[in-house]
Amino acid sequence: MKKNKNKEFFLFRAKFIFGLQVLISALTTFALYRLNLLPMKYFGIVVALIVVLLLLVGLMLLKSKKNGVINTGKILSLILSLAMILGTKYVFDGNSFLKKITGADKDVHLISVIVMEDSSYKKFDDVKNLEFAANTGFDKEGIAKAQELIKKEFKTDVKTVDYKTYDQLADSLYTGKSQVMLLSEAHRGLIKESHEDFDQKTRVIATVQYDEDSNVKKRDVNVKQETFSIFITGIDTYGPVSTVARSDVNMIMTVNPRQRQVLLTSIPRDYHVKLASKGAYDKLTHSGIYGPMESVNTLENLLDIEIDYYLKVNFSSVERIVDALGGVEVNSFYTFSVGGYSYQKGMNHMNGPMALRFVRERKTLPNGDSDRGRHQQELIKGIINKAASPAIITNFNSILDSVSDSIITSMPDNELRTLIKMQVDNPASWDVQTAQLKGTGAYSKTTYSMPGWNLYVMEPDFNSVNNATKLIHDMENNKVIKSNNDN
Repeated sequence: MKKNKNKEFFLFRAKFIFGLQVLISALTTFALYRLNLLPMKYFGIVVALIVVLLLLVGLMLLKSKKNGVINTGKILSLILSLAMILGTKYVFDGNSFLKKITGADKDVHLISVIVMEDSSYKKFDDVKNLEFAANTGFDKEGIAKAQELIKKEFKTDVKTVDYKTYDQLADSLYTGKSQVMLLSEAHRGLIKESHEDFDQKTRVIATVQYDEDSNVKKRDVNVKQETFSIFITGIDTYGPVSTVARSDVNMIMTVNPRQRQVLLTSIPRDYHVKLASKGAYDKLTHSGIYGPMESVNTLENLLDIEIDYYLKVNFSSVERIVDALGGVEVNSFYTFSVGGYSYQKGMNHMNGPMALRFVRERKTLPNGDSDRGRHQQELIKGIINKAASPAIITNFNSILDSVSDSIITSMPDNELRTLIKMQVDNPASWDVQTAQLKGTGAYSKTTYSMPGWNLYVMEPDFNSVNNATKLIHDMENNKVIKSNNDN
């Protein structure tokens, strides 16, 4: 019994409590150093503050011991240690987040086992003895890989019934001719060209996946001094954000760190472009089927520019991001109502669901997809402005939870940290300009991904293309630009 009392007494000794504070202070300092987001002057201030607090607490402990009074230094030391533990957790969370989302160099190919929504089949074992409908005409490699992976994971051979087009494949499931299908998630959007309700009518009961190198170009960019461009691709699909899929949002963000200017160049998803690796024309949205670097290389050729990185966002996460920020202020170019939400021309305060509906809408807007692109630019502006406010600190955990599985970039970890450190060192606002590539609506039966289909495309207006190219080149030459985007 006496031993337990002595042990308890030891845990509350001044030396033990102070030693604990020293240890936690060292851990906090190390965590901040490893995070590498604070400029040296601020890092020095933080370290100096930690040392001063240690000295003050040490003096209080020594003084209280000599005077024989209640040791308030112990209480203060424990409070400071607890505060530093919480702060260190934030630091480690931020560090893990940055490592997770940067340096993307793999494309995930996800193949789903799909049944009708009202089907009684719930898991793979329920369908393993059935014949699987599959489009081997267009996705021979993906289906063969899926069969190989299913055999390895589920210990069974899958027999397929082959279809040459995606409308025939979907029809076979809808009519009950087939009970189950194999589908590469990259091609889900191709089915939705003819069956818009495919997501609502069907259900995924199993998946297999494999990775491929993205073939990311290694750029040697000094992001503190040189203008650089990032291709922002927005997907809205089942599976991880690294999954290869159609690109519903296509934007180039060009950043001039010296002039503190950003140019957002929006490209319509239906733009009729020559795919870089195929040498054939297709809709820009379909380029994402072949990986984000296909989109990057295609747009580099179109605009005669270099794109240094890509940033991939699952747009279904927009709702969570906006709510985590406590809502955002977004400019609308029109007054309109859709999906139970009303938007006024000018600034609107939007919560997550309202913002997501806003950036998806195109049918009620005068210029369709072009106006949707402009509204997407406005939402990005709103998110940037709110993220630069104290909301980014007060909602830190919520924001990390919202985006950690919904965003990846090919930008290396050290370069992103350099950018953040630069902003911390100089928190001045950025001048955000916008540009919009224009075009004329047309139809094509010769798109590479869906030959024979009479698909809507947008033929490029090369005046707008050349204007965007000039703006980007001017930024690369360290000129201050004015986009004069009068759409």
